[in-house]
Amino acid sequence: MCHPVENDDMNLALKAIQMQHGGRRMENIQQPEHLAEVRYQSILQEQAEFPWLVFNDGVTMKCRIFFPDGHQPGKGAPAVIFFHGGMWSLPNETEFVPWALQLESLGVVSIIPEFRMNSDYDVLGRDVLRDACEMMAWLKDNEYELGIDAERITVAGSDMGGLMALHVALPDVVKKRRFFHKSPPLPRGPVAVALFRGVTNLETGEVSKIRRFFSPEELKSFNPMSRVQRGLPLLFISHGESDKLLSAQQSADFYKIWCKNKNQARLLLLDKADHAYLHFNVNASSFESTLSSWIRFMIDQGVWSEPEDKDAFLLL
Repeated sequence: MCHPVENDDMNLALKAIQMQHGGRRMENIQQPEHLAEVRYQSILQEQAEFPWLVFNDGVTMKCRIFFPDGHQPGKGAPAVIFFHGGMWSLPNETEFVPWALQLESLGVVSIIPEFRMNSDYDVLGRDVLRDACEMMAWLKDNEYELGIDAERITVAGSDMGGLMALHVALPDVVKKRRFFHKSPPLPRGPVAVALFRGVTNLETGEVSKIRRFFSPEELKSFNPMSRVQRGLPLLFISHGESDKLLSAQQSADFYKIWCKNKNQARLLLLDKADHAYLHFNVNASSFESTLSSWIRFMIDQGVWSEPEDKDAFLLL
């Protein structure tokens, strides 16, 4: 059993939110690859830390939050939850640090949460997916204190983190068509989903290593491909066409189904980019292309705003 943390003294968040970042930008992390991870970890540790989920045995999940300069409670800023990859076996919480740093310039709050993984806890797939939903619920419960707009929360992730993001965004039950009565609206979820070579189909052979996390029935019920319907959030989906670990065809097929159900989406396939395309320290060009395309999509859809000072922003 677990329960979301209710911060009795959210005034502590005030001090964290008001932290000055000292003009931190990408130049601070443009270092050789073997030093990048150390630098990312240092930057991550500098961010405000919040306990967001506590289990009966005392185990606590924490998250790090990147607040834009001058951010205050009640600000009503858009936010992004980043669920890292690693196939639930490798901790990789620094994966989206460069992304979070860039989104600060747009006034977007970025949340990088801890969640249970099979390498550290005796958990099944349904437990990790439940953690993702609990993270979303915690943000909504604390939207004023954290200065975010609960109606403009985006869920994002890579590989199995992408599956977590989709689980938050997709309804559990497919809405049935009614010929004579209008179907009720879907439950309100995130405003958008962003997938960076995310797992979108649990039935393909290339994700066979994670089948052990699910029962046969769960593989079907949790499979994003079988849960797509009309009325879903915005979707940005990207993939490297030279990815040898997770085929870009999976993302392309998912994009087609999303659009076939009359949902708004944008697909970005990166020529000659491999599985590591989203890492700034590995492939800066693909990183910038992906981030720029995602930002433009979100601005065009009215979720994010144009930066006030474009000269201070790396990509626009």
